[in-house]
Amino acid sequence: MAKRAIKRVPGQAWARLGTAQDAEMVQHERTAAVNGAKVSSMFRVPDRFAILNRLITRDLNGNYQTPTFSRYTKDDINTYLQNPYNYEKQIRQAVTYIYGASSHFRRLIQYFTSLSDLAYVVSPSRIDPSTANPKSVNRNYRRVLNTLTAMSVKTQFPKILTVCLREDVFYGTMWVTADSITIQQLPSDFCAISSIEGNVFNVTFDFSYFDSRSAYLPFYPEEFRRKYDAYQKNRNGMRWQELDAPTSFAIKCNNDIPDYAIPPFVGVLREIYDIEDYKQLKKSKAALENYAVLVMTLGVDKEGNWQMDLDKAKEFWRNLDAVLPEEIGSILTPMPITKIGFEKSNTGDTDTIAEAEQNLFTSAGVSSLLFNNDKASANALTLSIKADQAITFGIVKSIEDMVNRYIQAQSYGKNFKVTFLDCSPYNRKELGDMYLKACQYGVPMVSYYGASQGLGQAELDSMNFLENDVLKIKEKFIPLQSSSTQSAATAAEGGGATDEGGAPQKDPEDLSESGEQNREDA
Repeated sequence: MAKRAIKRVPGQAWARLGTAQDAEMVQHERTAAVNGAKVSSMFRVPDRFAILNRLITRDLNGNYQTPTFSRYTKDDINTYLQNPYNYEKQIRQAVTYIYGASSHFRRLIQYFTSLSDLAYVVSPSRIDPSTANPKSVNRNYRRVLNTLTAMSVKTQFPKILTVCLREDVFYGTMWVTADSITIQQLPSDFCAISSIEGNVFNVTFDFSYFDSRSAYLPFYPEEFRRKYDAYQKNRNGMRWQELDAPTSFAIKCNNDIPDYAIPPFVGVLREIYDIEDYKQLKKSKAALENYAVLVMTLGVDKEGNWQMDLDKAKEFWRNLDAVLPEEIGSILTPMPITKIGFEKSNTGDTDTIAEAEQNLFTSAGVSSLLFNNDKASANALTLSIKADQAITFGIVKSIEDMVNRYIQAQSYGKNFKVTFLDCSPYNRKELGDMYLKACQYGVPMVSYYGASQGLGQAELDSMNFLENDVLKIKEKFIPLQSSSTQSAATAAEGGGATDEGGAPQKDPEDLSESGEQNREDA
């Protein structure tokens, strides 16, 4: 068999020459090299590796498109909600606009996002402890922890939660390097859910997106360039293409309705418009109440003659009108004027704005007392928060499935799983006490306790090594003297704690309503 000549193509791998097919391959690689040089020149990055390590979201020097927003009317919202499948895009635009324009709606979304601090625990899965190799398990366990650290769970995943609570679906793809995993949000208007794999929704992307945005193509992973080339060869059959799993995924809040997106709080948009309407009415009412009219009555005697010369009366009226502010008018009339007012009496008057705001949160299914607490008990708020937390945790479980699908697709992660805890700033103490009690009875939940208190597994043993072996804190730090470190006799001699009565104060959530009232009255 004759050997083929080998020739170096500048900037590319070695290519074989000798046949027409080989020549075509060389020409293709040369074209790719030229196109790669154009991309590097346009975005001022030396090569593809630089793009991977520093994800460029947009080129400010060539910002080809600017996002636009539409303020829909209340009637438009009612029309869209009658057919959410056909008006999916309009509903998404409406909630996106309201999220930026309404502090009430934005605070509602942020409240639900904060109901999970995304604490997680990595545990073995499908491992037989009697036959497993501890060294191999430890090595793979460390690689799983490094992968989760590269994902920056605490900073990237809240963005997924926010989009899901606002728009219902987050479409994403991953940029994976040796030391970082960056999740990039895909344009929702050009994405759809196509299938379920590993209990995770897969994404189908409309590649006609790049027809008018070809300059954005280098801002997406290499997979998009390959599939866009396939679309250009077959525009009808390859317009919608499913993205590769597990690096691309969709997280949906209402995962029981996979066919279209329906924002979970779209029903409160009409109440938000009501608040704005009431504010405008109150503003107009306040403006009208600032106006007044002064009436000068020109008297008439029994015979019907003016009691004052008309010209002189006009002169007095002009003098008065000249010194009045703009909000006060004046009238000169020979007839009595009776005031007719339309304002409400103070008796039984209600604040319509406050009532509309309360209706907003009621429509959202949450207690308005969470945002304007003037008469709520701690127990009522605690129970309300627990009910709301179930909504957020449902999305977190979908994120958990996405993370496990990615990790178990790797060779080192097939025998591990990630579990996100139902933990938030509102129940951290309660959850921590539960895990701590389990640890005291010998249940292996030290990692759960550390995660619930903000100390992940990646830092747990490292901090223990740092404090005990490196800094030797336990040897150098001596506890301050207190009743817990002294005997009763020593404490009394030193003027410390005594045996005075009184139980420790209970936490607010442990008090009854009468107990709360007694504490407030004390």
